[in-house]
Amino acid sequence: MSERKKPLIVFTKYSPYFVVDMEKLEDSKGNELPLKPVTALCRCGHSMGKPYCDGTHSRYGIDGSKSEERVPYKWKDYWGEKITVHYNAGVCSHDGSCVKGLSSVFNINKRPWINPDKASPEEIIEVIKRCPSGALAYSIDGVRYSDFYNGEPKIKMARKGPLEIYGGVILKDDEGSVPETLDHYTLCRCGHSKNKPFCDGNHLRNKFIDA
Repeated sequence: MSERKKPLIVFTKYSPYFVVDMEKLEDSKGNELPLKPVTALCRCGHSMGKPYCDGTHSRYGIDGSKSEERVPYKWKDYWGEKITVHYNAGVCSHDGSCVKGLSSVFNINKRPWINPDKASPEEIIEVIKRCPSGALAYSIDGVRYSDFYNGEPKIKMARKGPLEIYGGVILKDDEGSVPETLDHYTLCRCGHSKNKPFCDGNHLRNKFIDA
């Protein structure tokens, strides 16, 4: 029996996302959506048939270049007595699951905004595992952990947000873009990210509508 092919997402700076050999696409409520062996997904933000591409980008154009104004890629360590939390603002999609899930540790109104001593390591790990972009990781006893997803490969549409990619989906583009972890990462589909192809949270400022 031949091995199951690894799903791919293939594109250029000027094309939609071409999803190859993917078996699972979900909307924000977890409902499965149809996929073909090769399916084009919108990344310009203007398709009338989201999440699918309808060719509208031929009118508006796609520029997948990274902006010089993007948030710098830099990991910052937040040390606690039992666990160290690592955060990279340059990767963050501003999903907000950390702040909503454990505000005692993740509080943007305090400095430092991450305090690992305000909850148990187990509670912190569970919240970090919900981060879709790869912007959060942790270390215990000097061992760093950043891969958390154990399910089948899938793409999930965040509500009014990016494409969330899970399960080792290979990314190939003409820029050599590499996600922080193949285990989970987020791709811009509003067209406004300054860190394309990855999401940087600009869908929030631009009030992206995904329907």
